[in-house]
Amino acid sequence: MGRVEENQVDFYNRRFVAELDNQSFAEIAKATGAEGIVVNQLEDVGPALKRAINLQMNHGKTTIIEIMCTRELGDPFRRDALAKLVCLLDKYKEDYV
Repeated sequence: MGRVEENQVDFYNRRFVAELDNQSFAEIAKATGAEGIVVNQLEDVGPALKRAINLQMNHGKTTIIEIMCTRELGDPFRRDALAKLVCLLDKYKEDYV
């Protein structure tokens, strides 16, 4: 969801199509019958993963781990992901006109 928000900032002049009232994915997981774990410290990631694996393997319970160790938005993987496509092969040029 953070990546979607970042794209809306970077490419769409902060026009948001939707925002979640409850931005806790762990709480959303719990509301849908899954388990939700919030991790706020890096040293708690390992134990949270072990708990999630135990819940899945021994209890058949899906678990969402919400890792909140940093709050800033990272750089998108590709800044040109939403740019107009450029065709470099002649045989496909008519598909991009």
